[in-house]
Amino acid sequence: MPFIEKSFYINEKIKLISFLQNNLYYTQKQAQKCIDKGRVKINNKIFFDKSGYVCGNITINIFEKQDIGLQPIFSTSDFAIFDKPAKLLVHPKGRFYHYSLLDSIRFHCGNNANPINRIDSETSGIILISKHKDSEIELKKMFENKNIKKEYFAYVEGKINNCIIDLKIKEQDKSKDLGIRSIISNDGKNAITKIELISHHNNISFIKAIPVTGRTHQIRLHLSHIGHKIIGECLYGVKDCYARDYLDSKLSSQDRIKLFGADRLMLHSQRLDFKYKNIDYVLSSKMDFNIK
Repeated sequence: MPFIEKSFYINEKIKLISFLQNNLYYTQKQAQKCIDKGRVKINNKIFFDKSGYVCGNITINIFEKQDIGLQPIFSTSDFAIFDKPAKLLVHPKGRFYHYSLLDSIRFHCGNNANPINRIDSETSGIILISKHKDSEIELKKMFENKNIKKEYFAYVEGKINNCIIDLKIKEQDKSKDLGIRSIISNDGKNAITKIELISHHNNISFIKAIPVTGRTHQIRLHLSHIGHKIIGECLYGVKDCYARDYLDSKLSSQDRIKLFGADRLMLHSQRLDFKYKNIDYVLSSKMDFNIK
């Protein structure tokens, strides 16, 4: 599994940050993240003090990449493209023992490889990966400056016309009940999504969604808010009790089909379009679902 528990014994007091840097070869940022995520225990108690000194028994949950059978669909010396299946997290959560796309990213592209854009575990499709720190800085800057165009395909409820959804989005306190949901709020951040209708049949629209901004759950929330919820949507526009059951992994595939119309979110990251080092790239992924 990706997080392996390793134990050490420290004879003399040392700063925890220094121990992680000297023994596990973490950068200062990696060491701080390890502590912040509660992955370090001193004498069986989680230790959060980044500037504190430690001594005695120390247990650390260390990420160890695994081959989970996913390979990049395109690769250069600077970046790679992965085609993520639905229901797979991009990053592992906290100290939990489960696989994520990061396993394949680090297995095939090295320990310094990182995802540049992120998509929900429920969403399938392409994701851009940097292979080293220089390309990570450059590609993230390109995203911030909107020099990378993203396109998604989705099936949504009802007949929707071509439109631009311009509604501010605010993230909630994730420690609260259903805090994972973002909300539409005037004191949120600007969020713009362009919608293009591709086809319509049996009161379901097949659309292209182009996020101009990149807020958490932006496409899902925007479409739900205007009355065109994505088929298979399990968080937005559904009863709170159903959303809680989904988050607690209490729903079977048949439950999800009955409650949400599909056993997965019908949203797919289909295309990335950008120029890097004077080369134009148009990278796409074949959608692996369909509604007949």
